[in-house]
Amino acid sequence: MFGVKALFVILALVIFGELSYAQNQVVPSGSVKSIISKIDDYNAKLPVEKLYLQFDKPYYSVGDTIWFKGYILSSTLSYSPLSTRVYVDMVNDSNRVVKRYIFASAIGLTWGNISLDDKIYHEGGYTIRAYTQWMRNFGEESFFYKSFYLANADNSPWIISTNAKTDEGSPNNVTVSAKFIGNNNRAVDGHTFDVKLMNSKKVLFRNNLQTGDDGIFETNFVLPATPVKNLTLVAADKQNNKKLAMIPVNVDRAQDIDLQFMPEGGQLVAPLPGIVGFKAIGQDGRGVEVKGEVFNKAGEAVATFQSLHKGMGEFNLVPQPGEVYTAKITLTNGDTKTVNLPAVRQSGIGLRVRNLPNHDTVDVSFFATEDMVAPGKMYHFIAESRGVVCYAASFDFKSNSVNAHIPKANFPSGIAHLTLFNQAGQPLSERLIFITRNDNLNISISSGKTFSPRDSIPMHIKVTDADGKPVVGSFSIAVTDNAQVKKDISNNTNILTGMLLSADLKGYIEDPAYYFAKNAESFKALDVLLLTQGWIGYNWANIIAGNAKPAFEPERHSEIRGRVTNILNKPFANTSVLMLGTGKYKMLHDTTTNADGVFVFNLPLIADSTKFVLSARTKRGRTIQGGITVNEPSLAPLTTVYSQPVKPWYVNTDSTLLNYVKTNNTYRYELDKIENGGTGRLLNTVNIKDQATIRGSQNLNGAGTADQTLTTEDMENAGKASLYDVIAGKVKGFHAGYLPRSTDLNFFIKDKRVRFVIDGIDLDRFYQPTEAAPGIPRIPNEHYEYIKQTLDYLTAEDLLGIEVLYTPQNVANYNNQNLTTDEILALNPAGPRGSSVAYLEITTRSGNGAFMRRATGVYVYKPRAVTIPKEFYSPKYTVKDIGRNFNDLRSTIYWNQNIVTNKNGEAKIKFYAADKPTTYTIVLEGADMNGKIGVQTDKVTVVKGR
Repeated sequence: MFGVKALFVILALVIFGELSYAQNQVVPSGSVKSIISKIDDYNAKLPVEKLYLQFDKPYYSVGDTIWFKGYILSSTLSYSPLSTRVYVDMVNDSNRVVKRYIFASAIGLTWGNISLDDKIYHEGGYTIRAYTQWMRNFGEESFFYKSFYLANADNSPWIISTNAKTDEGSPNNVTVSAKFIGNNNRAVDGHTFDVKLMNSKKVLFRNNLQTGDDGIFETNFVLPATPVKNLTLVAADKQNNKKLAMIPVNVDRAQDIDLQFMPEGGQLVAPLPGIVGFKAIGQDGRGVEVKGEVFNKAGEAVATFQSLHKGMGEFNLVPQPGEVYTAKITLTNGDTKTVNLPAVRQSGIGLRVRNLPNHDTVDVSFFATEDMVAPGKMYHFIAESRGVVCYAASFDFKSNSVNAHIPKANFPSGIAHLTLFNQAGQPLSERLIFITRNDNLNISISSGKTFSPRDSIPMHIKVTDADGKPVVGSFSIAVTDNAQVKKDISNNTNILTGMLLSADLKGYIEDPAYYFAKNAESFKALDVLLLTQGWIGYNWANIIAGNAKPAFEPERHSEIRGRVTNILNKPFANTSVLMLGTGKYKMLHDTTTNADGVFVFNLPLIADSTKFVLSARTKRGRTIQGGITVNEPSLAPLTTVYSQPVKPWYVNTDSTLLNYVKTNNTYRYELDKIENGGTGRLLNTVNIKDQATIRGSQNLNGAGTADQTLTTEDMENAGKASLYDVIAGKVKGFHAGYLPRSTDLNFFIKDKRVRFVIDGIDLDRFYQPTEAAPGIPRIPNEHYEYIKQTLDYLTAEDLLGIEVLYTPQNVANYNNQNLTTDEILALNPAGPRGSSVAYLEITTRSGNGAFMRRATGVYVYKPRAVTIPKEFYSPKYTVKDIGRNFNDLRSTIYWNQNIVTNKNGEAKIKFYAADKPTTYTIVLEGADMNGKIGVQTDKVTVVKGR
């Protein structure tokens, strides 16, 4: 309870408790009960849903397969009943969705695999983005993200060791050296490279460099005085520019560091004692260790500070009235930077929280300036965790401070959100803390610790709760070869970090597993992290106003939901709707619309190209004169990717990663021998293709004559992606930009403006610009938006293919047909951007152009197919299996997403070792789906045959 200061405690709830009110009781606006009621109402209408994916390993190679299991839990960590689908996007390092997948889920579980086919995926950085429709209510920051680098040994001809350093006293002067080693393990000597230094997408420096006898080139350049971000050196082989290397340049300059100061509670108030948190982020998006001093306006040092972990730390400060504070940091290279602290307020309330790991209470102190001390003027303090109010109280200031001691027993494990409200119910101060109750699942893995190659490795799994009682739960296990797979230190995650930390915080968290190391240093670093990191999903303005309404509905069932309207767009009530399924799932169902014209059909999981023909009929069986619409959930647009750049595998690599990339191709070949028999075909097949043609194309140059062709197969692989997404992701050099001296956006392929021709008709033929009128401003980007809307209207399913016409010989016929004589004469291939034109010839399946019509009273609906998981290949060796017809070089030794413990909390599994002596790492994660989660790691050793 609260200490010596007078304080009227309204409520101290136990975990998962509820507060109820008399049905007719009037709750005073702004009272603590009113605030709690609004919080409960908000959480009931918008319950949080969290998603975590466990993967078989942290990185992959082209041709490999990603195996994963997903856990969809509520804020209380019980399974979420809101979602039966999980959407998984593969986003490349150009922030474009390469492919979208949908996986079915039930009782909060999903699993699947993603084949990294070289026809779709190419070497580079990727981010896996996963979400449910319900999670979209809380913004993209609530989605699950995992970044990794996709390697391809065939496309990476060099192994590169690199180093970058700045001149002492002149941090803008940078020297970069890079040593190139070829696939023959020899230095690449006397080789000339076209080298560009990129600041994100801007070229800062360009030169031709040649390696010496030792395979090293060295270059010097001067960085601009302005901040840079994601510096990369691009080295392209002068003899073959398709051979190139992306080399991150990591330098720490003061001006590149984003230094932020966050006072505890949100503000500096004079003369109240406070804690100030800080975070220093480098140009590569990762934390930078800093130290410095805080000065007042007289130049006197009043505080010192030094980062504790990943550029984050805190220091004490008692701000004085009328003062202005600045901080000066010093880097290891002697470079300095000065940053202003937040302005000091002369009136307000300060918040101070002490959350020590070995204490049973959280100690909270409130400090008020003299003008805020007013007996009877009430303030409300609320602490909540996992969507439940765990503690609440009201108090007034009879002096300048009030102290509270809140029992940790009131809270579950995880982040607690502390908020102070004024008498009107407006939030004044906020603070996040982490409560550790040591109530996660206890998991033990028992096995013999030493085995021989191809031995059977049995394992006994035992799971109990914190009281030692057996737990029935769902778990997934990954066993990997330490010689090929190592932990991703910067992105070391598990179900604990995912559900208890990352899912509740905004932004990227570097090395989240560090904060669960169970030592004093990591716990202190965790408290600093919560002092400096934002909170997901809470908007107090909406909560207090009672505006809790989801923008996206949950997907509790697989269904077709739609509406039937007449020609005046009024609902057709009590109308029969017939559904005919074609394809693998042949079915015939009927239903009747309700008073609003709405109909619903429940569906099985759709995993192929099944189409459904919907027809609305009158009582006499005739097709109505009206329309049918189907409400299909949209896919989340890609606006922000919450990820960090990942280093290419061939730069400053280590023996483990190098061994994995080189071994993976060999293993794929060996695995192919088993799957296809004989000596395998994977590495020996030569595909000879005819010139790509598109059925029904109106290409003016003849079938297949194009600079790039996206085939029908490409369209099918793209699924329900919009035409714009397909073009943006597949057409080389396509982008939006501006003509010289123009403020209107245009579409370009490289430096040429694009005209879009659909089924032989130029889209511009239908464009009618708005006529200018006196006093009415022109509509910006009007033509761009007209084109964009059309490209968003069509989907890949509507298309047979796209042909790119760029070179002069391929655009000539199109210019003659679509441009006026004056426009043709104005073309200038040597002129500035936009002086020439390229074309996209787009062929639709209907052949009806951009504006396809649907039959009256009939709707053909093709739902997005759910991806059906495959089975992980796990060999089984017998005693008689003496002759080895293939080399077992697995990097993922074993993957099982479906381990269920019995009533005794036990499960048994068995797998077989591969061929090489090494050590295996075992990672087992899971949940009881009723509030408890857990993770355990173990190791076994494989030695030469005993």
